[in-house]
Amino acid sequence: MALNIKVNFITVLIVILIVIGSQRGDVSTLWILPVAIIYILLTVAGSYFICMNYYFKSFCKGKTSEKVVAITFDDGPHNVNTLKILNVLKQKNAVAVFFVTGKNAVENPEILKSISEAGHIIGNHSYSHSGMFDLFSSSKMKEEISLTNSEIERITGKSPLLFRPPFGVTNPMLKKAFSAVQMYSIGWSLRSLDTVLEKEKLILKLKSNTRTGDIVLFHDTTNDIEEILEIYIQWLLDNGFKIIDLSTLLNIEAYENQS
Repeated sequence: MALNIKVNFITVLIVILIVIGSQRGDVSTLWILPVAIIYILLTVAGSYFICMNYYFKSFCKGKTSEKVVAITFDDGPHNVNTLKILNVLKQKNAVAVFFVTGKNAVENPEILKSISEAGHIIGNHSYSHSGMFDLFSSSKMKEEISLTNSEIERITGKSPLLFRPPFGVTNPMLKKAFSAVQMYSIGWSLRSLDTVLEKEKLILKLKSNTRTGDIVLFHDTTNDIEEILEIYIQWLLDNGFKIIDLSTLLNIEAYENQS
């Protein structure tokens, strides 16, 4: 049972008990207000923090005792940075997952092919990555997810099973859309904040917070991503970490009909 259903049930039960208690004179109906506030706060947090699994299950970290991590990139393919990333990964003999948008995939088909041919996994990150995505209807969300899969399959011959919600936000509309496409939702356990932090602070954050089984989030669109990645991967290797692909870390398939 999804966490939001449990929260809904408990909230309704508490409100009913408050109403019954107020009729008997044991409690004031004013207690409904803090209950409502707590419910709203939980729902907002559950929508924003994907790893709470509030509406549906998302994979956010590998369950392993081995010193391994998985590296992921969002928002590509980027017409410049993605090729730089691929070059670094090749030099370091490392693998990654690229959660691409359908729009960028269509605009950069050769780069998408390069990702696939280099042995990296391609995941779905919606078609438009619109700032209004979380307000779309469930049918519109499903359309974006399905269209992105279709374009990725057209270009690479592979249909992804891994989906990362734009901004990591979930809600009831996405739950309905997601149940229809039957994919795996992927979150993260270590957010690099590469779109916000300065390079030095970002690298320090990564070195200080990397743990066994982490799924690390980067973006193709980040300035200096090539240098950041070089430093971080070398630090991982120097400290005994192994970089493995996400499907291996989570023990799930990355594509439909994967042999």
